[in-house]
Amino acid sequence: MLYPMTNQHRTVIKLDGLWKMNRVADDYEPKNPLQSFLWMAVPASYQNLVTDPVIRNHVGLICYEKSIQVPQDIKSNEIHLRIGAAPHQVKVYMDGCFIGSHQGGYLPFDLIIDNRFIKEEDIRLSIVIDNRATFETLPIGEVITNNGKKEQLTYFDFANDSGIHRSVMLYSIPINGIEDIILQTRHDEKRAYVHYHVISKEPCQRIIIKDQEGLVVGVGSGHQGMIQIQHPHLWEIGHGYLYTFRVETEHDLYEESFGIRTVQIKDDQLIFNGKSIYLKGFGMHEDHLIIGKGHSTAHALRDFNLLKWIHANSFRTSHYPYDEEMYRLADLYGIVIINEVPAVGLNFWSNRPVFVEGTVDHKTLEVHKNQLTELVKRDKNHPSVIMYSVANEANTHESGAVPYFEAVFQHIRTLTDLPIMIVEWVGASTNQVAQMADVIGLNRYIGWYTDLEDLNVIPEKLKKDLMHYHEKFHKPIMLTEFGADTIAGLHTLPAQVFSEEYQLEFIKTYVHTLKELPFVIGEHVWNFADFMTKPGLTRMNGNKKGVFTRDRQPKMVAHWLKDYWT
Repeated sequence: MLYPMTNQHRTVIKLDGLWKMNRVADDYEPKNPLQSFLWMAVPASYQNLVTDPVIRNHVGLICYEKSIQVPQDIKSNEIHLRIGAAPHQVKVYMDGCFIGSHQGGYLPFDLIIDNRFIKEEDIRLSIVIDNRATFETLPIGEVITNNGKKEQLTYFDFANDSGIHRSVMLYSIPINGIEDIILQTRHDEKRAYVHYHVISKEPCQRIIIKDQEGLVVGVGSGHQGMIQIQHPHLWEIGHGYLYTFRVETEHDLYEESFGIRTVQIKDDQLIFNGKSIYLKGFGMHEDHLIIGKGHSTAHALRDFNLLKWIHANSFRTSHYPYDEEMYRLADLYGIVIINEVPAVGLNFWSNRPVFVEGTVDHKTLEVHKNQLTELVKRDKNHPSVIMYSVANEANTHESGAVPYFEAVFQHIRTLTDLPIMIVEWVGASTNQVAQMADVIGLNRYIGWYTDLEDLNVIPEKLKKDLMHYHEKFHKPIMLTEFGADTIAGLHTLPAQVFSEEYQLEFIKTYVHTLKELPFVIGEHVWNFADFMTKPGLTRMNGNKKGVFTRDRQPKMVAHWLKDYWT
């Protein structure tokens, strides 16, 4: 999937801004315009903007509506509608006529607009969103009736926000235009090899590769081939050197940025461009004040400036794919990404089984596989993406998890040759799945959810746990989550839970312990910033494990990590 761009052959029109929005019934079809509505901002989570709890807590369908026009000068081209993300299921209508649907709330979908809608008058665009998480969505959830009202149950620790979270675009491409570009790179000491596959109905008349200074360093032709670059600049951590791959056909043109780098797992190490690297950074969330999970360039840029300031070199897209701009910024900043599919919540935190018929079963599996396909297809050319994560904290001790994840791993290995991670919560002795991964991510909260406020037990218990995993599975380990809820400005002596002092001592104890384990390839603190969750007695206006506050100001531990990671 190529990201929409504007050039002499292509036009992009963003439809962001004010839309009409209202709750609608389950059998709703937009035959007529919305008669009563709220004004709603796009992109944003509507729950973060409204003041009425009935709307905020609505479980069911939401309709967004906007009148649009197609400019005269693009009507002869193929016209597409692209919706960046809208959880969890979407149906799209034009002038009340159904034109397409999508399942999956954290990835984009694209529809070709039929010629019958290309007219002089306004087009009424209606986007109907089903915000319900079920066993046929990722993340999973279920809806029950409680006190006569629908109630959404979720088993993941972040807000189940909905709305149109990323940009809506109307864009045009030439008839028989370039559909996709697939790039793979490898290199030796003197040259790089760029293997390409261009999907286009028209012949590729000219292919050129330009370096970051705009100089042509390679040329080619045809839909498939290999171009050599002499003395290449590698894409390195902290230095995101990008080349431009330019394809020209008779009627179309597209430019794709890419970097030259290699990634492999060898001898319990993560090898990047032939050198062993150690990942330092965070699990993150797309979550901000006011806009919720809506994407904003300004907010994204602030996050990357903070990552650079604190000397982080990586992050995991916990627990879902992020907006494409986050990946483009990572490409530019030289920050690497563990790219996670939204397979979170596969755990009821009870004795209730997950991987059984009627719960997480063959229907869920097809959704899981389809979203992996969409994810890899979207992000395949980003040099910042060095690993894919197929799930977070699933019940991998259940026997039913084995055939499920065998199918998941088999599927993703047909899509990419990058390392594959699974993030675990269960102990090594009962885990039946971790051997399928290249890297095992572990989430551990000794001193918080267990052994509360006892920092002294962390080193022994953490080492024993990680060593057990390594001895059983012989895979490199990454500590993908560890953290303590911290109220910004709360100080205690001696350090007590929820204080900034306790968070600092907690993080220091963990990272110093990890230094003693050579098979550990990285540490991701949980979390980059405070984030909103569903209400709960253990959640005071959200999860407070952030190193930064929700409005992106540092807690005490941020300054220590900045020095430690230098």
